[in-house]
Amino acid sequence: MVNGATSFLWNAEVKLSESNKSEIIEMIIRQASKDDIDVLINIIRSSYRNVAEKFELTKENCPKFLGFCAKERVKSDFEKGIKYYILEQDHQLRGCVALEKASQDVCYLERLAVLPKHRRKGYGKALVKHLFEQARKTGAQTVEIGMISKDRKLKNWYRKFGFVQKRTKRFDHLPFVVAFMSANITEPNQIEELS
Repeated sequence: MVNGATSFLWNAEVKLSESNKSEIIEMIIRQASKDDIDVLINIIRSSYRNVAEKFELTKENCPKFLGFCAKERVKSDFEKGIKYYILEQDHQLRGCVALEKASQDVCYLERLAVLPKHRRKGYGKALVKHLFEQARKTGAQTVEIGMISKDRKLKNWYRKFGFVQKRTKRFDHLPFVVAFMSANITEPNQIEELS
């Protein structure tokens, strides 16, 4: 137990940045508490900063974008019952993800964030896998996500986890079109195949 929440030990094969070799590492994914709000904000802001730059998002044209995430927003998430999970390896923060129970059968994957210097090492995959398992424990059959529709690279990454684009929508308060994707998590081997 860390901060009064259950921790999950994961073993994952990760690519070493200096070579094509891989190694098995241990990481911990733990449920975050309200005491972690500042940590979560730092992970989220740092992780989404390059997305803001890539799509020319600013506080003026997209004030609610995660790259500008405010403490009140994360605090409000906790009050709504959204569960955050933090991934650590060697006692160092690597990323986070949030799970929102939308309905009896549906959970939302939100705030997936891996710190830039730790990307392409399997941490995002571990967080998605963990979220799928947590969603299944709630009885959900589907996990849904929304993202910037023009981010083809990210959409292709999510497709590896079984996500399929369902629709797009333009919102008046956003300077981009949102793509909505969903993944069926009831397939018996879907989570195991992500290993």
